[in-house]
Amino acid sequence: MIIGTVIMDKEASKMNSKRNRWLSSKIWGYTAAAVLLPYAVLKTLWAFGIALGWSVKGVSELHISMKSGSPVIYLLYSNGIDITALLACIASLLGLSLVQSWGRKMNRRLILFPAWLGGVAFTYIGSTGLYLLRHAEIGDMHLWVFIPVYGGFLLWGITTILAAVSFQYRTKKN
Repeated sequence: MIIGTVIMDKEASKMNSKRNRWLSSKIWGYTAAAVLLPYAVLKTLWAFGIALGWSVKGVSELHISMKSGSPVIYLLYSNGIDITALLACIASLLGLSLVQSWGRKMNRRLILFPAWLGGVAFTYIGSTGLYLLRHAEIGDMHLWVFIPVYGGFLLWGITTILAAVSFQYRTKKN
């Protein structure tokens, strides 16, 4: 009976070790930091009028839409700065804050609230976008752009949620 208990304890210990490694992994935050950067690059190119992966008509309509918004968005977009590209860079910083030492110096709630909220929202947005792809409702955007954009949103959402779980685990008070 003792041998069986020792073997079971070793197995339980091994499973605990794998779970702890998964929970304390920083790979999720680094992935979240990197996954939206291609989106930011594409949106910046489109802000400069370069129709990479989208029709010229689609980019023109985007320009009209962005320049008819608030004065701040108009000013940014007129200088080649797309507000959503800027937000993608901020989202990347959020991913880094979940794994870097400077993120631990901040109040946990200031990092975890946007991480959980953004993670859930982007998981939904990415899933919806991929649903539209399945139903071929992608408009003038090229397929090779649509998949990384909405797939990137979905991946950012999932990895941000996992990074938030990991951050909570690594920063919990015993």
